[in-house]
Amino acid sequence: MHIARLAMLTGLRRICGMEELREQDLAQKGNSGSGTMLPSRPTLKTIAELCGLGVPTVSRAMNDSPAIGEETKRRVRQVAEEIGYVPDRAALRLRTGRTQSISLAFAIYRDAQLGQLITSIATALDSTSYQVGIAPMLSNDRALEPIRQVVEGRLADAVIFNETYIEDPRVHYLLERGFPFATHGRDSLSHLHPYFDFDNHTFGRKAVSVLHKRGRHHLALLGPQLHYYYGTDTFVGASEAAVELGLAFEQIPGAFSNSKLVDLQRAARQFVAERPECDGFICSSSHATLAVASALEEVGRVVGRDVDVIAKGSRVTLSMIRPGILAVEEDVGLAANFLTRAVLQAIDAPDLPPLQYLEQPDFSMYL
Repeated sequence: MHIARLAMLTGLRRICGMEELREQDLAQKGNSGSGTMLPSRPTLKTIAELCGLGVPTVSRAMNDSPAIGEETKRRVRQVAEEIGYVPDRAALRLRTGRTQSISLAFAIYRDAQLGQLITSIATALDSTSYQVGIAPMLSNDRALEPIRQVVEGRLADAVIFNETYIEDPRVHYLLERGFPFATHGRDSLSHLHPYFDFDNHTFGRKAVSVLHKRGRHHLALLGPQLHYYYGTDTFVGASEAAVELGLAFEQIPGAFSNSKLVDLQRAARQFVAERPECDGFICSSSHATLAVASALEEVGRVVGRDVDVIAKGSRVTLSMIRPGILAVEEDVGLAANFLTRAVLQAIDAPDLPPLQYLEQPDFSMYL
């Protein structure tokens, strides 16, 4: 740091009362009965004066506005950190009507990817003035409830949610009210709003193609429910490819890729026992993959030799547990960063076209 700037910051800390008072002085002031002024806290105006910028520019930089250059954002955040700036959220809400919070209305299911996504979004927002709030969707039949609570209670400035339905009541509700949001997944109205999605249709098609090239003829899918957009996307992609290649294809009954592990195990065991001819499996979650692999091993079939399993999940984790599994990963970090940018733009620049991204599955190592 330049000497002049260091002197300026040091002086500012003294002016703001940020230097520690010596215990002796504090005691003397307390004993004298004379009142002491509480130290003032750094404000956006403080940052603006140090950076030579206007307060509105500093505010937009702190909120990661796309209208502000990255170098300006970096400089503003560095100064804010150096002087110990902490947003006064109560004052911000009174002044702007904003909460400086983004709610994650996520369906809570048993998959490590969800925890990674939440952490990644929180990390992406860490460089802004926004914080993360959690409004979990606890059941499918009450999917709209946490969204309605956030909107009607003004608990956040925007929401991000996942597990999108083909006809999603949350999307209709938010569009009607003009409330900013982004989805992790698509729906029938996704052309109207921000989203990040993994191309599950292509995943299904390419998974079938890979299994065909590896000499597999009777395939099965343990995927999501078909009322989810990604559930239908996966099933249609895989079934289309199977028909084109003349392969037998069916969906494993009794459980879905986001079911409880005990239900996944029971369904996989029953299917493997009843369909010994099935030699290729496609699984849409890590837990579904492990249930199928475990069921196959119980009847003496070796994954990678007697049967192939293609999974959507962590390649590193699954390869450590079952080396023969063929894993295709979603880029959770990319999804989190994109959703963060998309929802912030929806807040700050609602008239701009919504940010949308469709990630392509990478099968290159298996083709």
